[in-house]
Amino acid sequence: MTDQPVRASYLFLPWYAPVVMYATFFVCGLVLLYGLQRHLRNYGIGVPQFLRLVTSDLSVKMKRFTEFGLGERKVLRKSSGGFMHAAIFYGFLMLLAYTTLIFLQSDIFPIFGAGNFIHGGFYLALEFLGDTLGLAFVVGLGIGLYRRFARKLPQRTSVWDDYVVLGALVWIGISGFALEALRFVAVPGDDQWVAFSPVGDLLWRGIGGALTASQAQVAYQGFWWAHMFSVMALIAAVPYTKLVHVFTSGTNVAVAPEKPMGRLNTPFSLSKMIQDPEAQVPAPVKSIANFGPLQLLALDSCTNCGRCQEVCPAYAAGRDLSPRVVVQDLGTALRDDRSGDVFGMGALREDELWSCTTCNACVKACPVLINQVDYIVDFRRTLVAENKLDPMKRQFLENIGRANNPFGLPQGERQTWLLEQKVPTLKENPGAEYLYWVGCQGSYDPRSRKITQAVIKVLQEAEVSFAILGNDEVCTGEPVRRMGEEGRFQELALRNIETIKATGVRKVIVHCAHCFNTFLNEYPELGGDFRVIHHSQLISQLVIEGRVRQRGADQEAPETKVTFHDPCNLGRINGVFEAPRQVLRSGGLELVEMKRNKENSFCCGGGGANVWYQVPEKKKIGAIRVEEALQTGAKTLAVGCPFCVTMFEDAAKDIGDGSLSVKDIAEIVAENIPERPA
Repeated sequence: MTDQPVRASYLFLPWYAPVVMYATFFVCGLVLLYGLQRHLRNYGIGVPQFLRLVTSDLSVKMKRFTEFGLGERKVLRKSSGGFMHAAIFYGFLMLLAYTTLIFLQSDIFPIFGAGNFIHGGFYLALEFLGDTLGLAFVVGLGIGLYRRFARKLPQRTSVWDDYVVLGALVWIGISGFALEALRFVAVPGDDQWVAFSPVGDLLWRGIGGALTASQAQVAYQGFWWAHMFSVMALIAAVPYTKLVHVFTSGTNVAVAPEKPMGRLNTPFSLSKMIQDPEAQVPAPVKSIANFGPLQLLALDSCTNCGRCQEVCPAYAAGRDLSPRVVVQDLGTALRDDRSGDVFGMGALREDELWSCTTCNACVKACPVLINQVDYIVDFRRTLVAENKLDPMKRQFLENIGRANNPFGLPQGERQTWLLEQKVPTLKENPGAEYLYWVGCQGSYDPRSRKITQAVIKVLQEAEVSFAILGNDEVCTGEPVRRMGEEGRFQELALRNIETIKATGVRKVIVHCAHCFNTFLNEYPELGGDFRVIHHSQLISQLVIEGRVRQRGADQEAPETKVTFHDPCNLGRINGVFEAPRQVLRSGGLELVEMKRNKENSFCCGGGGANVWYQVPEKKKIGAIRVEEALQTGAKTLAVGCPFCVTMFEDAAKDIGDGSLSVKDIAEIVAENIPERPA
């Protein structure tokens, strides 16, 4: 019996065991490096370029890697899947750390004459952590096997390497515990410390009476060789199996381009092309070869976890789209044929691309920071460039090109009806504090005009100094860009930016969540740096300041129970959650939340220009959301975007339920303003 616990190495093994192990490690390491280098070749870069990519802005990238990689920030948001992955991940890290320390003690420190440092309390702490986190590792793998092969979750697809990798990891975890228990049996004097290895203790008690010390030594040798060769084989297999995500996912988390979620990729600059007549528009994206290294790395980093598919409204509605499948199919094309036409190869289908609402739920959910929407829009741009459009999409783009609005209605109709209500234009009120951006929907659509009128009533009640552009306002280009017509978007955007700058106004109010996102995230890239405020934010501020009178709960507002739908472009994409809720509560309304709310809100189905064309689906996206609203028992579904109003009112008609009233928050506030005495 020893006085102090010590971690011994190479017990009962022949002298050549370390030689064989390191020779095997050397060979497997070369196989690993060769495979990783092949991945870099697929991205079109070499090792030097990759190292520069990783090390530039290293502090920023390390922070992101720590937060989303080591910290598993997005992974842990889901209870069941998050626990499973965290158990596997942190258990693996602990086992790797312990193995590394043993390697240093056994084979590196002796070279420099250093003694044994894994002993005493440090050793016992390592044993305890190794056992508990090692058990978490095995349990996590067991949950993974159950979810994938027993429950067969729809977001999980399995191929041969799933079986091999999971089986090998389970074997390595279990054989490691077996080695620990056999060591306790083979060295009886160590059993005084066995309590610090709870799993080894349990196994030791189970096999201790069945094996003698000499038998345990023989079994230990057999398990050691099997365990060692299994680990080495798995190291060599990393670049050729799902385990490559240990490298690709972690790297992508660190180096993925940082930009606002609501900003799409900008493939060219129209203003620069105007200045340089020789500049050319980039070729349409038709193959994987058209993507840059970071986009290719992102495709290779997809773990096929299915979280994007779980939250995708298009998939839920039975449309021909799964963001998981899009990324997986593009990833397969990356590995099989980088230069092939993805449409001709069958890697992508046109209906797939048009099914997306660009709600960014998939982007928000992805634990390794893949931007699925950017890929979809890139390929939409190709379909537009090649005029592969149905009549509704073609008509939409023609209306924008001819009349500067999706409806194709005369420009003069933007301001005529507003001037009749004595709403000033900036030409009439050049000193106005705010520009009220009415938008196409709020200018032309009869239902949405009611929202505009409500916003005006609230602003006038609060005596806000505002004016409109009137006929000088044209479409922001938001649906144009998301349909894939980048040139027309930039043309509209540059025109609006120039018009607003000429007025001198710096503050812009918008009630359309789509316009809000465009002003906030996309116009600055083109030179439009304005202070943009959503009407819910301004109304909330006015209510807090006491500038908007409300009836209050004691005066019995006509509809007291309300649920709020977070528009994708307002909530998930731009983080505006509390302002609209504050507005609703201020009027004495009882706010009840839908199951999916705030950043997890479910799309109305009108984004991505979907409102302007039809998509085959089994059930309307808006109908799914209306049913969720009905489950709350609320009589009013409050929203903060005219597109949501349109989609939800149409959905309510389709499901034949007239009990739910759909209103913009401005309408609710305007109705709740008491009449002034005559």
